[in-house]
Amino acid sequence: MNHSLDMPRVSGARGASGMPGASRPRRAFWLVASVFLNALLPSQGAAQNLDVVIRGGRILDGSGNPAFNADVGIRGDEIVRVGDLSDATAGRVIDATGLYVVPGFIDMHSHADRAFASDDVDARRAHNLVVQGITTVVFGPDGRNPTWPIADEMQAYRTPGVAMNVVPMVGHGTVRGLVMGDDYERAATDAQVRQMQELVRLGMEDGAWGLGAGPEYRPGRFSTTEEIIALAEIVAEYDGFYFSHQRSQSPLPLWQTPSMLTGEVPLTGTDGMKETIRIGRETGIRVVGSHIKAKGTDMWGQSALDVLRIDRARAEGVQVYLDQYPYETFGGGPTDIIPVWAYAPPGTDRSGGLDDPAWRGLTGASVENLARNLADPAIREDLIRDSEYLLRMKGGADRLIIVLSPSEEDLVGKTLAEVAVANGMGAIEQLITFALEAGEPIPSGVLFRPIAGHAEDVERYMRQDYTATSTDGGVSGFTRPGQHPRYYGALVRKISYYAKERGVISLPFAVRSSSGLPAQIVGLTDRGYVREGFKADITVFDYERLDDRATILEPDLYPEGIEYVMVNGVLTLDEGTLTGALPGAVLDRGEVRGR
Repeated sequence: MNHSLDMPRVSGARGASGMPGASRPRRAFWLVASVFLNALLPSQGAAQNLDVVIRGGRILDGSGNPAFNADVGIRGDEIVRVGDLSDATAGRVIDATGLYVVPGFIDMHSHADRAFASDDVDARRAHNLVVQGITTVVFGPDGRNPTWPIADEMQAYRTPGVAMNVVPMVGHGTVRGLVMGDDYERAATDAQVRQMQELVRLGMEDGAWGLGAGPEYRPGRFSTTEEIIALAEIVAEYDGFYFSHQRSQSPLPLWQTPSMLTGEVPLTGTDGMKETIRIGRETGIRVVGSHIKAKGTDMWGQSALDVLRIDRARAEGVQVYLDQYPYETFGGGPTDIIPVWAYAPPGTDRSGGLDDPAWRGLTGASVENLARNLADPAIREDLIRDSEYLLRMKGGADRLIIVLSPSEEDLVGKTLAEVAVANGMGAIEQLITFALEAGEPIPSGVLFRPIAGHAEDVERYMRQDYTATSTDGGVSGFTRPGQHPRYYGALVRKISYYAKERGVISLPFAVRSSSGLPAQIVGLTDRGYVREGFKADITVFDYERLDDRATILEPDLYPEGIEYVMVNGVLTLDEGTLTGALPGAVLDRGEVRGR
């Protein structure tokens, strides 16, 4: 390999060295410098002693640039050569002819944390995530930690190990709960905010990368924006980032229905994005609107407003990003439509919201309660109004697919609209009939997988160069009816459906959104790219065969076309076969970035 130095032009006579004005001392200086530089720079000889060579692949390096043909040489946990390694030898040579070699995928919103912190070694192998090409997961989703302090959480992942790298985060809900206990349904005092700040600082000192929040969930939904800003200011001291399940991505927050409005101006999905941008503007840190969506028919088209607002903020210097799982269906599990309060005794206080712990375990007399509520004209009016709202929020009767029907299994796969028309009923009447005829074990009679998003919104969010990819899923060793297919297919679907089949984005763009971009957001300096000196987190796939396969009715189908997955130089997927290896590293921000 030839290396050249940019040297200043010097006027004067040309010396014996061929360099203008060169003297013997100068020649000696350049000779020593040349030897020193050659010792630092990689050489062809160094390429001979490799552990793995991935030969003949098409490299998409994670930057979004077009593919190029090259070999990849790996020693230990590091990529040491990218180029022509035809003369190199290695303990393992992988023939990647006709395949794409890309950075291992980074899941920007993962719920694998509890499985990874458990004693279940099989769960730590995370097979449903490995087969998607995932090599790094970002934790702290929705503001929660599986254990505290962060140092203990990180240690739990290390022993006996995990299948992929872990990015630990401080959970806003966790620190709020630690400080406020059960008395959290209010704004925190200044003293309590200072206590939370100290816990955030402790987490960052322990190695966390930022603050995760879920202000649409308990206890975070009772926080003020000022509280979150105060905590994010601590994160800013460590060049950390903030990502959030925003306060609302629906016409109303998840915990609220029209009958629960108490006169205040309701929150909307627009307000959630405004808050995220404000946090970024006032603290200067990177902020992420996580698993972005326009949820429900009332919100279709919201993506255009979000993109305009984000583009304006970014033009003003605010570091705003998004992450997204690439589906029109939302929510981890199956859903009902009739609001939960309808199964409670008449007159039950609803002010706590749909997420009130008091609603848990409504069984037994629930159908009787429903009938009594329907018999009261005022309650019936509220019940129908709320049900109509929730029906719109879930996409409408023709986009609600029945996934569980214990009493009539032949209904599975049909839409609510199809069943209602066949029975000569309206959608709400059919829902009520399902429930009144149900009883145990499902008070509502049937459960649905809602297709609440519109393709136009999903694709508009996806096309933005600041939108990363996520699963919003966790480890899944089995699937319950109605489980979201994202648990098995999200990262592959981004490429196989939206790049290859639909052409919404290009292949290099899709790969960057799952590798280089999330690395940039998190602040990882040694992952997310296929480059010399970076960690050997690599995914190899057959583009022509790539298919996410998981569907609404068969959500646990493994994808096809992912051939190899490597984490820190160790294969977790080898020729399409899971190895069960646990080579993942717990990424300590202080160690990676330098304390």
